[in-house]
Amino acid sequence: MKYKIGVGTSDGINIDLHFGKLDSVYIFEVNEENGNSSFIEKRPVNLSSIAASGNSAAVTTGCSCGNGFVTAIAELVKDCTYFLVAKIGNRPYHLLQEYNINCIEAPFSIEESIKKVNSYFVLHKNRELHVF
Repeated sequence: MKYKIGVGTSDGINIDLHFGKLDSVYIFEVNEENGNSSFIEKRPVNLSSIAASGNSAAVTTGCSCGNGFVTAIAELVKDCTYFLVAKIGNRPYHLLQEYNINCIEAPFSIEESIKKVNSYFVLHKNRELHVF
């Protein structure tokens, strides 16, 4: 099975962007069987949709505290199983959880992070649920 991971990166090699500084999100497709990943596309953050939501502070300052910025990012990564950034504050993290987005702080290389996340994904996918 294959799934997608969204990544906050400035260079396409390292996860080096704070959530509030994102201007685009790189999307990778991961093969869960071997952990190999391939770059699919770079999705730009649509600042005009944030402005339309009435959250002008998020547009002018890049502040991730506003719902408009979080909503724009959630739209970009809604088809991803995980979303990796270097750092994220509590408020945007919890707002992303409301959109069922699994955000992880992973300030490492993209390749290393994806392999670790895939190991976690496979391990937890194969666990059986026990009801007591």
